[in-house]
Amino acid sequence: MLKKLKCVLGAALIAVSQLAAADLAEVKISSLTLSVSGGEWWYWLPTGVDWLSPTAGAATGLNSPSLDDSVVGWHGNALNSSVVDGPSLAQAQLSAKTSGDLDGVTASASVNASGGQSGWAFAKVFDGQIMVGGNATITVSAKLDSIMASGSTAQANAYIELCSTDFTTDTCSPLNFAEAFVDAGSPGYDGPGTLTASWTNPGATTWAKMHIGLTASAESVAAEVPEPTSLALCLTGLAGIGLYRRRRAS
Repeated sequence: MLKKLKCVLGAALIAVSQLAAADLAEVKISSLTLSVSGGEWWYWLPTGVDWLSPTAGAATGLNSPSLDDSVVGWHGNALNSSVVDGPSLAQAQLSAKTSGDLDGVTASASVNASGGQSGWAFAKVFDGQIMVGGNATITVSAKLDSIMASGSTAQANAYIELCSTDFTTDTCSPLNFAEAFVDAGSPGYDGPGTLTASWTNPGATTWAKMHIGLTASAESVAAEVPEPTSLALCLTGLAGIGLYRRRRAS
């Protein structure tokens, strides 16, 4: 009888865990640095320029019900976005040491989705133009503090991409790209703990396009609630087992 009780209680615990299960995605970076070497040995990051769009932002969303939040600004400023629906949460954050400077930036994006909810979070560390001196090489690196995805449908990534640009078309190469990526179906991340990407100006002073960001998304399976009749039978069975054990003990 004790064995049967253990089986019933085990099934009940499994049911509870299924109801409480959530899909999770999270990615965090810190210690961002932007450096230059070789050639004319200089770069310029525009900030507060009227004819350019703000370079940083944070955005989050949940789909059922539809909720979203976003904020934009210049790189090097603290930006936060979050949306909540019951136990589900999507959040993106940016922080920095100096306004208009990328050095020391930290960023995170995370989603916790349950009960059929789905969501996404995006931390745009930098998305814009950078002027680079003749024949100089710019290098971006960031420490990957954490990256994980669990559940049925979740994924997270951090990326750095540098491209040539004429302000109309961006020309990008895998050689100037670095990424960390995981999804719910893959094992834990086993790539480098620091992401690094470089771009070399092939000629005279010109503009390049730089993308640095984090994304996280998760979509949970709707909780399976037992039918009223089945639930009643289960509870009655548990009560009967308790009564039987009390009678045997008397």
